[in-house]
Order: sequence, then structure tokens, then C-alpha cells
Amino acid sequence: MHATALRVYVRNPGLERIGQVDDYVSLNAIPRFNAIGAFSMEIAADSEKAPLLVEGNGLIIRTATGDLVDSGPIRTVDWARSESDAGSGKLTVSGISDTEVLAQYTCWPNPAAAIGSQSDAVYKVTDTTASTAMRTLVNLNAGPGALTARKNALLTLAADTFVGAPVTREVNQFDGLLVALQDIARAAGVGFRVVQVGAALQFQVFEPVDRSGTARFSFGLGNLTDANYSTTPPTCTRAIVVAGGQSSPRECRMYDRADPLFPGLFIEQFIDQTGTDTASVDLEAQMDQAAEEALTSGAGQGSLSISPIDLPQLRYGRDYSVGDTVSAQVRGVWYTDVVREVALSCTAAEGTSVKATVGTGDSDASAVARIYSYLAKIKTDVARLKTRKAA
Repeated sequence: MHATALRVYVRNPGLERIGQVDDYVSLNAIPRFNAIGAFSMEIAADSEKAPLLVEGNGLIIRTATGDLVDSGPIRTVDWARSESDAGSGKLTVSGISDTEVLAQYTCWPNPAAAIGSQSDAVYKVTDTTASTAMRTLVNLNAGPGALTARKNALLTLAADTFVGAPVTREVNQFDGLLVALQDIARAAGVGFRVVQVGAALQFQVFEPVDRSGTARFSFGLGNLTDANYSTTPPTCTRAIVVAGGQSSPRECRMYDRADPLFPGLFIEQFIDQTGTDTASVDLEAQMDQAAEEALTSGAGQGSLSISPIDLPQLRYGRDYSVGDTVSAQVRGVWYTDVVREVALSCTAAEGTSVKATVGTGDSDASAVARIYSYLAKIKTDVARLKTRKAA
């Protein structure tokens, strides 16, 4: 195996390590910032390690120096063979990162009550830091503090890091837990993930590290093989937040944020907070929070895709990682932004190559995908409004 090849270990459903796969043909791993990562591995079907690679087990992927790349469950094991194969064919093993466990849960309006007693319309989050708010949501809906029927026995919480701005917002009934966490993290500028620590899946909230002064990439420095930069226009530069109007007087506020990439583009977006009573003592904070999330999510995006070369003085996993801020020079200009995802491709013979995506607030650089995401949000908002009227 090449000196830079990724190390792969197999775990059982109880998260116990049961073996190492050191004879894979190829491996692709994509860890993502504040999103669900993925991996895919090809191996000979007659490998001695093949019996370990079954649905329900999982993989732990580390760099050659031992740094964690990602961990997660195996979701599919596909077999194929052609007449030219000398052996018994090949297996393609695919899976997702442990952060996916957050996508399995919703946010109950009253996490302490049974499903038949859910009379509240929203769950209010009020905490002094984003990390505290996010830990509370996970704890009460999936973690140690959840109802017995909902509690994930493998999920634990890392110690509170007390990072991120104060949070005051309402989570609509049965919103997806992962989406709610992404909204808070995006507005607060923090990172979160679920990774295996010992025999548990640990939810962690962290403050991204600014390595732009030390993790610098350019053709001139000899640590880039290719680079591509693209921009996507904003979907919101003015948030119109409306609260009350049902059991309390209606209140409307407008929040503007000129987009630096597209200063002449003007787009209004309605933010429905009509379920919030305007008599709430924290009304202003709730409306401010809703506007901040809309403007941050709808801001114009710049996506920089680079293929760094690992050098002794600058290596992925040791000197920078997903979530860190790095610098890259494109057409003579230095860009500084967050590493949103990294695609690691590895073969046992050639070692590991790295392709990083820098920028893009949604870990997806596609303008079309971003527009679809925006339309999906509108559809969700309409569905909530219909539910509220029906009630």
C-alpha cells in the first residue's frame, strides 16, 4: 500500500472495530462541512476482508498519519463480474457519514411529551450561544435527554464549546433536526458534525479555524494542479419579516443586506413568522434571527474548486481540514473562504489525491441545485401556512 493511502477500518453495528481493509482497489471519501458526507470503496469480491463489508457495519477512514477523515455506516454493497474478470468479481461498498443520524429525527414542539400530547405549534430556542442551542435540540430530540422511544443509544454529546452568537428563534413543529441545525450554524458561523469517538457517536459543535495565513494554495507556490472559480447570484437581499396577525396584532419589519458580489441585484423574500405572538418579550430577537438566517442563506455565493498537492509542509488532515478557512490564488487574486467539502480519491498503488471545494454556503456549487433548494423552501413554507390555517 502506498505511503499516503487512506487507512480503512471496519466496525460492527455496536461500533466495535472488527478489522482493517488494506487490500481495496480504490476509495473515494467526501467529508462535508455541516452536511452529510459520503464514501465509496471498490474491493475484490474474493478478498478475505469481503465478509466484513455488509450493510449494518460501517467504515472508519483515516489519513496515513492517523487523522480522522470520516466515519459512517455502510448503506449498499453491490456485486459485479464480467467475463474478463479472473476472480469472483468486485464489490462496491458505499455509505454516508455519521452526521446522517441527525437527518433521522424531527424537532418535536414539546420534546418531553408523547406524540399524542403535542399541542404546541412551535418549539422556542433561547440560548446565550449557538452551540448551547444546538446541543439542546439534539439532546431533547435524539440524544440522552430524549424520550425513551426516540433516544438513540449510541448518540452522545461532546462538552459544550460555548461558541456562536446568541440564538432566539422558533422551530416549527416537526421540522427536520438536521435542517434546523444547519440554519442555526449558518447564521452563527459555527460547525457541527457527528463522528465516532470510542464506542459512541458524538455530536460536536466547533468554531471553524482560520488557517488562511498558513494554508495558502497557488500555482506559484507549486501546491495546485488545477482550480476553477464560479459565482451564483443571491436569492434574497431584503427580508420582509411578518409576525403575529392571528391572535395578536400584525408586525412587519424589513431588513436589507446589499450583496457584495451582485450589488445592483435586488430581491425581496417574505419570512413567515405569523405564528409568533407579537406580545412576546423577545419578539425583536426572534424577528432579527429569522431575517439573519434568510439573508445569510440567500446571499450570493462564490465557489472555488481546487486540487491541492500535499507537500511535507502543508497536508490535508494535518494542516487544514473541512470547515477551516484557507486562501487560494486565482487569476492573481487571493480568495479566502471556508473549505466546504473535500473529495479524497485513493488507490493502493498511487496513494491519495485531494480536491477541495472552497466557498459556497450550501456545500453545493450548482446554481440549478441552489434554485431547487430555494423553491423547496417556498413549498415547505406554503405547507406550513396551510397547516396553520387548517388548525
